[in-house]
Amino acid sequence: MDYGKLLSRAWDTLRNNVFIVLLGVLAVLGGAGSGGSGQSGYIIQGKDFRWEDLPNFDFGGHFRGGQLPTPAAGIIVLLVLLIFLIALVFWVLGTIARGGMISAVDDLEESRSTDFMSAFQAGWERGWALLGIGLIPAIPALILLFFSVATLLAASGLDWNQGSRLLGEGWKAITPLLALACVLVPVAVVLSLLRTFANRACMLEGTGVLASYQRGFKVLGENLGSAVIIFLLQVAISIAVGVMMLIPGLLAAVCCLLWPILVLVQAAVVSFVSVLWTLAWREWVPGPEITA
Repeated sequence: MDYGKLLSRAWDTLRNNVFIVLLGVLAVLGGAGSGGSGQSGYIIQGKDFRWEDLPNFDFGGHFRGGQLPTPAAGIIVLLVLLIFLIALVFWVLGTIARGGMISAVDDLEESRSTDFMSAFQAGWERGWALLGIGLIPAIPALILLFFSVATLLAASGLDWNQGSRLLGEGWKAITPLLALACVLVPVAVVLSLLRTFANRACMLEGTGVLASYQRGFKVLGENLGSAVIIFLLQVAISIAVGVMMLIPGLLAAVCCLLWPILVLVQAAVVSFVSVLWTLAWREWVPGPEITA
């Protein structure tokens, strides 16, 4: 595989068909971005913090005993539901847009006319399968979330005024959770990587949810070396863009007017990577397989 030519073709495809970036905007808003977290280099020792000196806070009668006023609780529940619904809508649109980008590249390579609406329509027609493919990598996270909530509820009965006992009991409570995370997190990462291949199997070969993962796994296994190189190119591109956008990103933290520009930049990167993988898939799989 000529990787220089592949990168050049991906750039030309994106440059001559800007509507793919608009699909990328939906993908970014639907959760295509990534985040990270850091931790401090200082570990709090038991002797460094005097738990017995903590004051007893009184938040008032309504909040004593963990009770919220009914109107306040209702507003909080409504806000949570509203945020969840908005996030769900954007996730669905972003998932369909991912499929639309794949379809658009395939149409362009086959010299078929395409635009934003036709590409989005192609993703819409395979929407249920794409949503199912997108949900599978989330299953380990949902399992981990369930056990995290269960652990939190179990720990809620601890005496928070006894710091040393809290630390000891807390570690006992979260040790099984950490062990579970060590198993589920790698599984979620692998499934997320396979989703790239499953989406293309779904859009280009019309496979279902599980069949798309099976097909994607087969294509990945047959072209593992090339896939690793493309993945490393993707990482290098992301790092380069991240370095270039470091200062604009800091400015955007204090000026929300720059957010649309950052979204467009991220959408361009997401779109370019999507085009790159689709072109690579077409080289690995010259034509759709005929299934019974």
